[in-house]
Amino acid sequence: MLLSTSRASIMEFRRYAATLAVFATALYGALLIATLDVLSVLLERDVIDDADAGPLAGPIACVVAAGVVFTTLLVRALRVPRHAHDIALGVALLAGIGSALGYAVGGGLVVAVADPYRFLPFVLEQLIGPFAAAAGILAFIVVLLDMIVLSSRIDERGRPRWPWERRDS
Repeated sequence: MLLSTSRASIMEFRRYAATLAVFATALYGALLIATLDVLSVLLERDVIDDADAGPLAGPIACVVAAGVVFTTLLVRALRVPRHAHDIALGVALLAGIGSALGYAVGGGLVVAVADPYRFLPFVLEQLIGPFAAAAGILAFIVVLLDMIVLSSRIDERGRPRWPWERRDS
């Protein structure tokens, strides 16, 4: 009985962590789009300066960056034991770097469809620009916030409850 209760508790925590990963990724996507728009207005510069890139380079770059964040959060939610969900700055930093690279490479793949020789210059141009850096910084922040929320949940049992739902001990 104790083993099945422990297993159910682990499954509930993983379900909670996976759900949190979905919502954190949605938050990341919204923040990324808003930040890119604000940076574009402030810098008076298009997010994707390359005229040959087409209309899909920016959205696909954002989707790939969000995919990196989601994969990081989901793998951490499903693979790390419940008691080991600490705040890992290294993982958050790697997610930020991966997201910035994913942003640049995702847009570069769209450009490479039309002209494969434009892939590397496009990726390098994006990596030295402010937009890929914004994607990486936001990924770092969102992954860090996800870790903080998960680590604060370790000692709780069951779903979160409103104050009036809690049993008095």
